[in-house]
Amino acid sequence: MTMFRTARRTHERGPAPEALRLVKVTRTYGEAESAVTALDGVTLSLARGTFTAVMGPSGSGKSTLLQCAAGLDRPDSGIVMVDGTEMTGGGEAARTRFRRDRIGFVFQQYNLLPTLTVAQNTVLPLRLAR
Repeated sequence: MTMFRTARRTHERGPAPEALRLVKVTRTYGEAESAVTALDGVTLSLARGTFTAVMGPSGSGKSTLLQCAAGLDRPDSGIVMVDGTEMTGGGEAARTRFRRDRIGFVFQQYNLLPTLTVAQNTVLPLRLAR
């Protein structure tokens, strides 16, 4: 059973030309009158090897965009693809494995282990993934 749909077989034909692709992604928090739309039909494509800054005022959806793009949060609708693999399918366990094996994070609050050096914190996910 496949957990994620692959737009192309990245391991056979090389990496996808796009590192990230979002298609009509929406994410709303709350319900009825208290609902807040953080993402409203966002479509975005980032090519491999590019550098992108996400900027905007507080509450504009930056964190929600990044969390959906990284598979940490699920959009209400739309498609999120990372290196040719769709992240919007599959369960939490499959997304966790994909993140562990394919995505690196530096959180705003860092979440470093204080007993390890910066280098050890950086290498730790690689060791855990073997």
